[in-house]
Amino acid sequence: MGLGRFLRSGYLKQGADLAALAKELGIEAKALESTVAAFNKDAATGQDPAFGKGSRAYNRYMGDALHAPNPCVAPLKHEPYYAIKLVIGDLGTYAGIKTDAHARALDADGRVIAGLYAAGNDMASIMGGNYPGAGITLGPALTFGYIAAKHMAGM
Repeated sequence: MGLGRFLRSGYLKQGADLAALAKELGIEAKALESTVAAFNKDAATGQDPAFGKGSRAYNRYMGDALHAPNPCVAPLKHEPYYAIKLVIGDLGTYAGIKTDAHARALDADGRVIAGLYAAGNDMASIMGGNYPGAGITLGPALTFGYIAAKHMAGM
C-alpha cells in the first residue's frame, strides 16, 4: 500500500518505534507506551474494554475474518507504528432527541414539546444505540418524517 502521499500530507504520522511516534504526535512517549502496553495485554485475548472493538456483529463483519479470537483486535507489536488524527463526523447518530410515536420531541421528563418534531439524525435512533449497517438512518428518517407530516396535518 502506498503511504507516501498520506505521510506527505500530514494525514498519516509514522514512527520507527513508539517513542518516535509519540514525538511526531507531540505527546509523552511514556504515556503512549503505557497505553499500548495496556491495549496489547487485552488484545492478546481479543478484548478491547476501552472501546469495545469487535463487540458487535457489524464490526466483526468488517474485521479480518482470518484473525481470531476477535477479527477487530490484535496486539500492536510490529514497527514502524502509524497514527492518524480522528475527528468527529456526521455519518449517523443514536443519541438524538427523544420522540413519541408521532415524532413529537419530548422534554427531559418525557412530555411533548408543543410544535416540535424530530426525524432523521436529529431523532434518537430506534436502533437503541446500535448501528447494524449502512443506511440505517435513512429508513427511519423517511418514515418518521412522513409520520410527523401526517400528524402536523391532522391526518
